[in-house]
Amino acid sequence: MHRFALVLGALVLVAGIAVAASAPGPAPYDPSLDGWTQLQTAGRKAVAENRRVLVIVGGNWCKWCRALGRLMAGDAALEAKFGRYDVVHLNYSKENKNPEAMAHLGNPDKLGFPSLLVLSPQLKVLHTQSSEVFETGNSAKPGHDPAKLLGFLKRWDGTK
Repeated sequence: MHRFALVLGALVLVAGIAVAASAPGPAPYDPSLDGWTQLQTAGRKAVAENRRVLVIVGGNWCKWCRALGRLMAGDAALEAKFGRYDVVHLNYSKENKNPEAMAHLGNPDKLGFPSLLVLSPQLKVLHTQSSEVFETGNSAKPGHDPAKLLGFLKRWDGTK
């Protein structure tokens, strides 16, 4: 009986680890927010701070969007570099496709999700990027490569 309890305990532990590893991650997208208002607010803040706006278009329904959110929150170098931008998580979902904001951004949903856009403080689109180029390309370790993402952020943050 003791051996059975030990095996059962080990299985529960392994299952718990597997669930934690596959957890969907943070839910940074809020379908109740108006995307155009989000952009305007970020633009005003970016003008005052002389920074660029980074828009990440996606939704909580998207596993790649949530994986990117996990990476953003879990890597110190990325967190610091994301801090050089005014970041907007622009929701695109069946509940709210944010048509006015998406039209202003050139409808980046065509690139897939998540899509990243760098905007001037005046909300001019400087660059639109599919997140596919940031993927590891390694089926044993799927996700986004922090070094690739960091290079992108450094290239567009407006500093020398």
